[in-house]
Amino acid sequence: MLCTFINRSGLSPHWLGVHEAVAPDAVVPDPDEVAWHDWLTEPELRSALLEWRSTPDSHEAFSRYLVFRTAQS
Repeated sequence: MLCTFINRSGLSPHWLGVHEAVAPDAVVPDPDEVAWHDWLTEPELRSALLEWRSTPDSHEAFSRYLVFRTAQS
């Protein structure tokens, strides 16, 4: 786990964790549980966070990941 933080937005506070993972090439989610999935490059993810509807904690998690990654380099 790279970091954890409490998200106070939304209906109630909840903890989030930011992870890095290595996944096999073939990820096959259950279509009854996942409407869409794909791998995004960092620039694509930055763009998606600006253009797509997402939760405020998505922006916070990505920002914290970038801080962590910068500190590690």
